[in-house]
Amino acid sequence: MAGDTTSTRPRGFLSRELLIKEALALLDEHGPGALSMRRLADRLGVAPTALYTHVRGKADLIDGLIDQVYAGLTLELDRSGDWTQQLATLSQQIRAHLLAHPAVVPYALQQPGLGPHSLRLGEAIYRVLRPAGFSDQAVVGTVYALLTYILGFVALEVPRAGTDPQTSDEVVRRMWAFFAALPPGEFPHTVELAAQLARISTDDQFQFGIRTFLAGLNAQQPELKHPRP
Repeated sequence: MAGDTTSTRPRGFLSRELLIKEALALLDEHGPGALSMRRLADRLGVAPTALYTHVRGKADLIDGLIDQVYAGLTLELDRSGDWTQQLATLSQQIRAHLLAHPAVVPYALQQPGLGPHSLRLGEAIYRVLRPAGFSDQAVVGTVYALLTYILGFVALEVPRAGTDPQTSDEVVRRMWAFFAALPPGEFPHTVELAAQLARISTDDQFQFGIRTFLAGLNAQQPELKHPRP
């Protein structure tokens, strides 16, 4: 198959951008376990050694994949809203981009994104928080905590991502039935909360978590005496 699709490609067609694009397609089609330098080389119809001209190795390729997922984010945020609104909007964007390529999420959990798009995302968040008066330590801690929450939430969503509504509804019904059938004497609160627990990975739950996170951060906001430009 790979030979059929690559036989007409000119010599020297490989590039870092093409490798990342094809690796992303490989992940989207077959899941995170499908990624290897050999499988990518087979997909492109080249020897594995040819890839190392453009990437240093698998870790470098994964860094490029993570960076590519963040490439389409709108980082020019609406400055008319306060910092909590800006971060809430950006958080929803990040989640949507990760859900579009769920197979990248396990890798994003394992290693930080250090590519240009990942760094620009960090800059965008710093640009929101530092003028709001937070210390540098609080700014860095907030970015790590926020991205960890988003990545973790999406990792829980991924098994349902891309399923049709009927399948999703069936998953909810099974989870609801499981929690509701537990012994009420041993798990009384779990039984009573069965309907909510069955729908834990939803948009409403994501927004609740972000609102709670930002409300806690807002409560720690110091008085701003010397605004940064």
